[in-house]
Formats: sequence, C-alpha cells, structure tokens
Amino acid sequence: MGERIRSYDWSRTPLGPVRQWPLSLRITLSNLLHSAFPMFLFWGDELLCFYNDAFRPSLGENGKHPALGLRGKEVWPETWDFIGPLIRNVMATGKPAWYEDQLLPIFRNGTLENVYWTFSYSPAYGDSGAICGVLVTCMETTAHVNSRREIEETVARRTAELKAAHHSLLQANSYLQNLINLSCEPLQVLEPVIENGIITDFRYKLTNAAYSAYANTTPEALQGRRVSEVFPGYLQTSSFTNVAETYRTGVPQSWEIHYDQDGLDLYNQMSATRMDEQVVVYFTDFTRLKHLQLELLDKIGELERSNQHLEEFAHAASHDLKEPIRKIQLFTNILKDQLDPDGKEAEWRTLDKMDKATKRMSHLVDDLLLYSHVSQKPHEKEAVDLGEEIRAVLEDLEVEVETKKAVVLYEGMPRVMGYRRQLQQLFQNLISNALKYCRAGVPPVVELSARKAEEKGVPVYHIQVRDNGIGFEPRYAEKIFQMFTRLHGKDEYAGTGVGLSIAKKVAENHGGWIRAESTPGQGAVFTVSLPVS
Repeated sequence: MGERIRSYDWSRTPLGPVRQWPLSLRITLSNLLHSAFPMFLFWGDELLCFYNDAFRPSLGENGKHPALGLRGKEVWPETWDFIGPLIRNVMATGKPAWYEDQLLPIFRNGTLENVYWTFSYSPAYGDSGAICGVLVTCMETTAHVNSRREIEETVARRTAELKAAHHSLLQANSYLQNLINLSCEPLQVLEPVIENGIITDFRYKLTNAAYSAYANTTPEALQGRRVSEVFPGYLQTSSFTNVAETYRTGVPQSWEIHYDQDGLDLYNQMSATRMDEQVVVYFTDFTRLKHLQLELLDKIGELERSNQHLEEFAHAASHDLKEPIRKIQLFTNILKDQLDPDGKEAEWRTLDKMDKATKRMSHLVDDLLLYSHVSQKPHEKEAVDLGEEIRAVLEDLEVEVETKKAVVLYEGMPRVMGYRRQLQQLFQNLISNALKYCRAGVPPVVELSARKAEEKGVPVYHIQVRDNGIGFEPRYAEKIFQMFTRLHGKDEYAGTGVGLSIAKKVAENHGGWIRAESTPGQGAVFTVSLPVS
C-alpha cells in the first residue's frame, strides 16, 4: 500500500501533491503503513480514504479495492448511515468510539456480505492541533461470531439432549432402586415438608433396603411417608436438625450421633448433602465399634485402679522394708564392735560390703517411698514461689555446694499453682544431679532460668537447669527418666536411678513435662514445662 500511495496522482485530489501534505498526515500514514494491525484513515473535509496492507483482505478480492484517495461516502455507501454520523461525531467532539462484534454489511466479492467488526474510531490531529481526520483500528470478527453462535447452538442442542436424558433417568427409577439396594450403607433421599415457611419434617423420596431394615419394612413402603411417622423421636435429634440446616444453607455436613430414640440404641456417622430440592442422607453404623470402645474405657479405668493399688502396695511394702533394713544395719554395727580390730581382713571386708549394700538398699527404699508419695497428688494446689523453694533446696545442699566449690545461679523464678513439696523435690533432684555428675577438677556451675512460652495456645513457663558437668549421649535423653535407669556404675556415682523418674512424675502431676539435652563433656540442660498460674 505504501507503493500505491507514492504512485497515486494526488494532484487531482483536495490534498494536492504529497510534498504539500501536512507533516501530521505523513506521520500518521507512516505509523499506519508500518503497523501489522488492520488500520484505516479518513482525512480532511472530504474524508479521503487511506488503509494499510493488514486492512486490505477485509475489502475482498474485488469490489472496493483499491479505495485509496476516494471519498469515504463513495467507498462505504452501504454502511454510511452508521459510520458517517460516527465519524462526524468523533471529529466534532474528539471523543473516541469503540464497538465490539458490530454487524456492518459490506459489498465485496460481488455480493453484500454480513460482516462483524470490532473497531475503534479515534481523532487524528493536524499540524495546527485541530482534528483533521479519524483513525480506524479494526479487526474483522465474523469467524469468531459465527463460531460463538455455533457453540451456543451446540450448547442448546446438548442441553435439550441432557434434559431428555434426565427424563429417561427418572423413568429408570426402578433400576436405580435395585442398584442402591446393593449398598450396605443405609441411604435416604428426603424432601422437606415446609409449613408457614418452616421445615417441620421430611418425606421419603427414596431409600434403600439397608435403611428400611431399621423400620422392619421395605423401601417401597417408605416412599412418600413422613420420617416422623416411622421414627417419631428423630425430630428431637440432630438427624432432623442438621439435615434441615443442610437444606437451608446448601452446605454439606458430617457428624456423629447417638440415636437413643424409638427403642433404638445406635451410634452413627451421618452425612447430608443437598441435591436440587432434596437432601441425600447416608450413614455408617458403628454401634458395635462404639460398644467396644466403651468396654475399652472401662478396662482402662480398671487398669488405672490397678496401678493405684500397685502404687499403694509399693508404698506399704517400701515402708515395711525400712524396719528390717534398719535392724540389719544395727546388727552389722554390733558385729563390727564385737570384731577384734586386729581380726581377719576378709571378715572386715565382708562387713563393709554388708554395710554398703544395706545403705544402698535403704536409699532405694527411701526413693521408692518418695516416688510413691509423688504419685499421690495432694487434694489442692497452692501458690508456690519457685525462687523460695530453690533457696530451701540450696540450704539443704549447702555442705555439698561448699565442698565442691560449686556456683548455683538463679533469678526471675515465677510463682505457679502446684504442690509445694513435690516442686521442691523436683528441683532438689535436678540440682543434686548437677552437683553429683561434675567433671573432675572443674567446680560445678548450675544456672536456673525461666521464661514464658506458649504450647498449643496455652501459656506456660519453661524453666531450665543448666550445668557444666560430664553430660551424656543424646540417645539417652528419654531413657534417663525411666525407673532405675543408671548410665554409670555405682562405684563411679552413687544413686538409685529413681531421682529423674520422680522429677518426671512431678512435672506430669502439674500438667507439664520435662526434657533433657546434652553432649558428652559439655554439660546438660533439663527443661521443665509448667502451666502459668
């Protein structure tokens, strides 16, 4: 089209030779000719026509092309009643116009064709800034419109086919009934009974044999009846209220129900889903499983009572063992007094072994008694200042602290609701362990700190006891809280292996926990979690 414009005799037109054209027209035409998008220009009072190569196919093989330099009304007589006023309005107001899929029949290829366009009419300005023409950017959308109509016709045809299929499906209700009867899960399709705008009941539209068996009847006998006629008590349960809510809101629901109406005792997992003007309800009967669960709970209760009895027995047995052990210690001391100081060395070693074994047994019985006491919670908790309890512990351990030149630091300890004696015992066990398991030649340093935290949205205190002792392998972090667990021989470090079990029991009695972290040779950190008062 650029070549056509250059070779056209413009001297015969109001524009005159190209060299006399205004700069604005030449710039606009340059942009138009170099665009890959279909564009058309009406210029001057005569609305002379220009267009680019991209617009050329829209004019057809014969008819309007070439339209270069012709007046717009001459080129587009069949559509001028529509586009003429549109062009004049854009030139007069400067406001652009936009149309999508607009039908504008044009004469091309020897006939008048119905052509659809999406186009924009925009003002084109001259050198003086006045509007001298209208720039048209457009795209023929005939194929798109025809395709859309074909799709709409296809959708309409498919919709009609679906309606016919739906009608056939309704006629196949007998087949459907036989099919759903194969399901072992009770199923019902319900229609609401609405009175004065309120759902007062439901009516059976469809059920299966698994459901109708609960009423000792058949699906055919239930069809059309109100549910309350068959199960009057259901109106007082969630099997009515939740289904009514599902119908009102359209939101599916699933819930558990203990149905103890109408002489039944059932545990069901029910689900309800609205479908058009009906609600599909199905459920799984887990009555037998629930009864097993209740039996299991009874067994757990029996086991807890048995454990309680065992703890009471352990307490009584430990208490009764103290007197025989005391007598063994007494008689051992009497034998020592009676033995000649210059007597046989083997006899003295035997008595020393008896004495040490008896003392270990005495300590073990004491720890068992203490564990038994810890297992029995006091009736009421009280406000306990942990700082005061730690000070009391340090007074009891004063000699050991001074002997080992230990440093025990603590500050900011909170007040909690708990069992005073148990909490004191917890910190006594942790601090005494930190003093016991120290490194040779290194004075023990024990640091206690506390901070607030949250566990599952519940505020708690995390209290840490950190030492610089011998530490332990991380794989023992849980095992050390088990009863009678010792990581070292009795000749290396004294103890019964009960202290940390007591600490764990105290933490659990307060609704908390205790955990340990350590690396060999780098000390250990014990963290106790206690609820905030």
